[in-house]
Amino acid sequence: MTLFNNRFTTLALACVCSVAAAQTTVKETRKILEEWVDAEKLISEEDSGWKTDKAVLKDLAVALQAEIEQLDANLAKSAAEAVGVSRQRTELNERKLAAEKAAEELKVGLNQIERELLLSLDAFPTPMLNRLSSYKEKLTNADKRNALPLRDRLETCVTILQTVQLFHESVNLERQEFSLDDGKSREFHVLYFGMSIAYFVNESGTVAGYGTPSQKGWQWKRKDELSEEIRRGVAIRNKRALPAFLRLPIPALTTKSSEAPR
Repeated sequence: MTLFNNRFTTLALACVCSVAAAQTTVKETRKILEEWVDAEKLISEEDSGWKTDKAVLKDLAVALQAEIEQLDANLAKSAAEAVGVSRQRTELNERKLAAEKAAEELKVGLNQIERELLLSLDAFPTPMLNRLSSYKEKLTNADKRNALPLRDRLETCVTILQTVQLFHESVNLERQEFSLDDGKSREFHVLYFGMSIAYFVNESGTVAGYGTPSQKGWQWKRKDELSEEIRRGVAIRNKRALPAFLRLPIPALTTKSSEAPR
Protein backbone atom coordinates (compact mmCIF):
# COMPACT_ATOMS: atom_id res chain seq x y z
CA MET A 1 0.00 0.00 0.00
CA THR A 2 2.74 2.33 0.87
CA LEU A 3 4.52 1.47 -2.37
CA PHE A 4 1.41 2.24 -4.36
CA ASN A 5 1.04 5.56 -2.70
CA ASN A 6 4.61 6.44 -3.50
CA ARG A 7 4.17 5.53 -7.15
CA PHE A 8 1.01 7.55 -7.33
CA THR A 9 2.70 10.49 -5.76
CA THR A 10 5.55 10.22 -8.22
CA LEU A 11 3.17 10.01 -11.18
CA ALA A 12 1.24 13.00 -9.94
CA LEU A 13 4.43 14.97 -9.59
CA ALA A 14 5.43 13.97 -13.11
CA CYS A 15 2.09 15.08 -14.48
CA VAL A 16 2.34 18.34 -12.62
CA CYS A 17 5.80 18.85 -13.99
CA SER A 18 4.61 17.96 -17.48
CA VAL A 19 1.72 20.42 -17.23
CA ALA A 20 4.03 23.08 -15.87
CA ALA A 21 6.50 22.44 -18.63
CA ALA A 22 3.74 22.56 -21.20
CA GLN A 23 2.47 25.85 -19.82
CA THR A 24 5.98 27.29 -19.96
CA THR A 25 6.37 26.20 -23.58
CA VAL A 26 3.04 27.79 -24.53
CA LYS A 27 4.00 31.04 -22.88
CA GLU A 28 7.33 31.06 -24.62
CA THR A 29 5.67 30.23 -27.93
CA ARG A 30 3.11 32.99 -27.43
CA LYS A 31 5.87 35.42 -26.60
CA ILE A 32 7.81 34.41 -29.66
CA LEU A 33 4.70 34.77 -31.81
CA GLU A 34 4.00 38.20 -30.33
CA GLU A 35 7.57 39.26 -30.98
CA TRP A 36 7.37 37.91 -34.54
CA VAL A 37 4.09 39.78 -35.14
CA ASP A 38 5.67 42.98 -33.76
CA ALA A 39 8.69 42.47 -35.99
CA GLU A 40 6.51 41.89 -39.04
CA LYS A 41 4.49 44.95 -38.14
CA LEU A 42 7.66 47.01 -37.74
CA ILE A 43 9.02 45.65 -41.00
CA SER A 44 5.76 46.51 -42.73
CA GLU A 45 5.80 50.02 -41.28
CA GLU A 46 9.45 50.50 -42.23
CA ASP A 47 8.74 49.21 -45.74
CA SER A 48 5.78 51.57 -46.11
CA GLY A 49 7.85 54.47 -44.78
CA TRP A 50 10.72 53.59 -47.11
CA LYS A 51 8.39 53.56 -50.12
CA THR A 52 7.10 57.01 -49.14
CA ASP A 53 10.62 58.31 -48.52
CA LYS A 54 11.81 56.72 -51.75
CA ALA A 55 9.09 58.53 -53.72
CA VAL A 56 10.00 61.81 -52.00
CA LEU A 57 13.69 61.27 -52.66
CA LYS A 58 12.96 60.43 -56.29
CA ASP A 59 10.94 63.64 -56.73
CA LEU A 60 13.73 65.58 -55.00
CA ALA A 61 16.32 63.99 -57.30
CA VAL A 62 14.25 64.95 -60.36
CA ALA A 63 13.89 68.53 -59.07
CA LEU A 64 17.62 68.76 -58.29
CA GLN A 65 18.48 67.39 -61.73
CA ALA A 66 16.22 69.99 -63.35
CA GLU A 67 17.85 72.69 -61.23
CA ILE A 68 21.31 71.45 -62.21
CA GLU A 69 20.35 71.52 -65.89
CA GLN A 70 18.96 75.05 -65.48
CA LEU A 71 22.17 76.13 -63.74
CA ASP A 72 24.23 74.58 -66.54
CA ALA A 73 22.10 76.43 -69.10
CA ASN A 74 22.50 79.69 -67.17
CA LEU A 75 26.24 79.16 -66.95
CA ALA A 76 26.41 78.49 -70.69
CA LYS A 77 24.30 81.60 -71.34
CA SER A 78 26.48 83.67 -69.01
CA ALA A 79 29.59 82.38 -70.76
CA ALA A 80 28.09 83.28 -74.15
CA GLU A 81 27.09 86.71 -72.85
CA ALA A 82 30.59 87.20 -71.44
CA VAL A 83 32.02 86.35 -74.86
CA GLY A 84 29.55 88.77 -76.46
CA VAL A 85 30.43 91.52 -73.98
CA SER A 86 34.12 90.92 -74.61
CA ARG A 87 33.53 91.11 -78.37
CA GLN A 88 31.51 94.31 -77.97
CA ARG A 89 34.25 95.79 -75.78
CA THR A 90 36.82 94.93 -78.43
CA GLU A 91 34.65 96.45 -81.17
CA LEU A 92 34.07 99.59 -79.11
CA ASN A 93 37.79 99.95 -78.47
CA GLU A 94 38.47 99.54 -82.18
CA ARG A 95 35.80 102.13 -83.02
CA LYS A 96 37.24 104.45 -80.39
CA LEU A 97 40.72 104.14 -81.86
CA ALA A 98 39.32 104.67 -85.37
CA ALA A 99 37.39 107.74 -84.17
CA GLU A 100 40.48 109.15 -82.46
CA LYS A 101 42.51 108.57 -85.61
CA ALA A 102 39.83 110.20 -87.76
CA ALA A 103 39.63 113.14 -85.35
CA GLU A 104 43.40 113.59 -85.54
CA GLU A 105 43.32 113.48 -89.33
CA LEU A 106 40.42 115.94 -89.34
CA LYS A 107 42.37 118.24 -87.04
CA VAL A 108 45.38 118.17 -89.37
CA GLY A 109 43.16 118.87 -92.39
CA LEU A 110 41.33 121.68 -90.57
CA ASN A 111 44.60 123.32 -89.59
CA GLN A 112 45.63 123.36 -93.26
CA ILE A 113 42.27 124.74 -94.43
CA GLU A 114 42.29 127.40 -91.72
CA ARG A 115 45.81 128.51 -92.69
CA GLU A 116 44.79 128.82 -96.35
CA LEU A 117 41.61 130.72 -95.47
CA LEU A 118 43.55 133.12 -93.24
CA LEU A 119 45.93 133.83 -96.12
CA SER A 120 42.97 134.40 -98.47
CA LEU A 121 40.80 136.65 -96.30
CA ASP A 122 42.32 139.88 -97.62
CA ALA A 123 41.42 138.85 -101.16
CA PHE A 124 37.74 138.38 -100.27
CA PRO A 125 35.32 141.12 -101.37
CA THR A 126 34.64 143.43 -98.43
CA PRO A 127 30.79 143.10 -98.52
CA MET A 128 31.00 139.33 -98.44
CA LEU A 129 33.59 139.43 -95.67
CA ASN A 130 31.34 141.72 -93.62
CA ARG A 131 28.53 139.16 -93.87
CA LEU A 132 30.94 136.55 -92.55
CA SER A 133 32.16 138.69 -89.65
CA SER A 134 31.15 136.24 -86.90
CA TYR A 135 32.85 133.33 -88.65
CA LYS A 136 35.85 135.51 -89.45
CA GLU A 137 36.20 136.26 -85.73
CA LYS A 138 36.24 132.56 -84.92
CA LEU A 139 38.86 131.99 -87.60
CA THR A 140 41.20 134.89 -86.92
CA ASN A 141 41.15 134.75 -83.12
CA ALA A 142 43.60 131.94 -82.32
CA ASP A 143 42.46 131.55 -78.69
CA LYS A 144 38.79 131.26 -79.64
CA ARG A 145 39.60 128.98 -82.57
CA ASN A 146 41.65 126.55 -80.48
CA ALA A 147 38.99 126.50 -77.76
CA LEU A 148 36.29 125.43 -80.21
CA PRO A 149 35.37 121.76 -80.70
CA LEU A 150 36.44 120.28 -84.02
CA ARG A 151 32.80 120.24 -85.12
CA ASP A 152 32.44 124.01 -84.68
CA ARG A 153 35.75 124.66 -86.40
CA LEU A 154 34.65 122.50 -89.31
CA GLU A 155 31.30 124.31 -89.48
CA THR A 156 33.13 127.65 -89.61
CA CYS A 157 35.34 126.56 -92.50
CA VAL A 158 32.46 124.96 -94.42
CA THR A 159 30.27 128.07 -94.02
CA ILE A 160 33.02 130.36 -95.29
CA LEU A 161 33.85 128.08 -98.23
CA GLN A 162 30.19 127.70 -99.21
CA THR A 163 29.67 131.47 -99.10
CA VAL A 164 32.79 132.01 -101.20
CA GLN A 165 31.63 129.44 -103.74
CA LEU A 166 28.16 130.97 -104.08
CA PHE A 167 29.64 134.45 -104.44
CA HIS A 168 32.18 133.31 -107.01
CA GLU A 169 29.50 131.64 -109.14
CA SER A 170 27.32 134.77 -109.33
CA VAL A 171 27.25 138.34 -110.53
CA ASN A 172 26.80 140.33 -107.34
CA LEU A 173 25.80 143.98 -107.07
CA GLU A 174 26.98 145.67 -103.88
CA ARG A 175 27.01 149.20 -102.47
CA GLN A 176 30.46 149.84 -101.13
CA GLU A 177 32.54 152.75 -99.91
CA PHE A 178 36.29 152.98 -100.54
CA SER A 179 39.00 155.43 -101.59
CA LEU A 180 40.86 155.73 -104.89
CA ASP A 181 44.29 157.19 -105.58
CA ASP A 182 43.08 160.69 -104.72
CA GLY A 183 42.37 159.55 -101.15
CA LYS A 184 38.75 160.68 -101.29
CA SER A 185 36.22 158.17 -99.93
CA ARG A 186 33.17 157.64 -102.13
CA GLU A 187 30.23 155.25 -102.28
CA PHE A 188 29.95 153.15 -105.43
CA HIS A 189 27.77 150.60 -107.11
CA VAL A 190 30.11 147.62 -107.51
CA LEU A 191 29.47 144.74 -109.90
CA TYR A 192 31.42 141.68 -108.79
CA PHE A 193 31.86 139.01 -111.44
CA GLY A 194 32.60 136.24 -109.02
CA MET A 195 35.76 136.93 -107.06
CA SER A 196 37.95 137.61 -110.08
CA ILE A 197 37.08 141.17 -111.07
CA ALA A 198 34.70 143.95 -110.15
CA TYR A 199 33.55 147.18 -111.83
CA PHE A 200 32.45 150.27 -109.93
CA VAL A 201 30.62 153.49 -110.70
CA ASN A 202 29.28 156.25 -108.48
CA GLU A 203 25.65 157.34 -108.40
CA SER A 204 26.20 160.27 -110.78
CA GLY A 205 28.30 158.25 -113.21
CA THR A 206 31.27 160.63 -112.97
CA VAL A 207 33.72 158.21 -111.39
CA ALA A 208 34.18 154.61 -112.54
CA GLY A 209 36.77 151.89 -112.87
CA TYR A 210 37.54 148.30 -111.99
CA GLY A 211 39.18 146.31 -109.20
CA THR A 212 41.06 143.04 -108.82
CA PRO A 213 41.88 140.98 -105.73
CA SER A 214 45.33 140.72 -104.21
CA GLN A 215 46.95 139.54 -100.99
CA LYS A 216 46.78 143.18 -99.81
CA GLY A 217 43.07 143.46 -100.52
CA TRP A 218 41.23 144.65 -103.59
CA GLN A 219 43.12 147.10 -105.78
CA TRP A 220 40.89 149.70 -107.42
CA LYS A 221 41.86 151.49 -110.63
CA ARG A 222 39.99 154.51 -111.93
CA LYS A 223 38.69 154.39 -115.52
CA ASP A 224 35.96 157.01 -115.88
CA GLU A 225 35.40 156.15 -119.56
CA LEU A 226 33.81 152.87 -118.42
CA SER A 227 31.05 154.59 -116.47
CA GLU A 228 28.25 154.31 -119.05
CA GLU A 229 28.86 150.60 -119.70
CA ILE A 230 29.09 149.87 -115.97
CA ARG A 231 25.89 151.83 -115.31
CA ARG A 232 24.19 149.73 -117.99
CA GLY A 233 25.41 146.59 -116.22
CA VAL A 234 24.03 147.90 -112.91
CA ALA A 235 20.65 148.55 -114.56
CA ILE A 236 20.60 145.02 -116.03
CA ARG A 237 21.48 143.55 -112.63
CA ASN A 238 18.68 145.53 -111.04
CA LYS A 239 16.32 144.31 -113.80
CA ARG A 240 15.79 147.84 -115.09
CA ALA A 241 17.21 147.03 -118.52
CA LEU A 242 17.10 144.08 -120.90
CA PRO A 243 19.97 141.56 -120.70
CA ALA A 244 22.83 142.40 -123.09
CA PHE A 245 26.54 141.85 -123.51
CA LEU A 246 28.78 144.39 -121.78
CA ARG A 247 31.98 145.68 -123.29
CA LEU A 248 34.25 145.88 -120.30
CA PRO A 249 38.01 145.32 -120.17
CA ILE A 250 39.54 142.36 -118.40
CA PRO A 251 42.99 143.31 -117.15
CA ALA A 252 45.78 140.85 -117.82
CA LEU A 253 47.06 138.93 -114.85
CA THR A 254 50.63 139.71 -113.92
CA THR A 255 52.94 137.53 -111.88
CA LYS A 256 55.99 138.63 -110.02
CA SER A 257 59.25 137.32 -111.41
CA SER A 258 60.24 136.14 -107.95
CA GLU A 259 57.25 133.86 -107.69
CA ALA A 260 57.67 130.31 -108.86
CA PRO A 261 55.07 129.15 -111.42
CA ARG A 262 52.33 126.95 -110.01
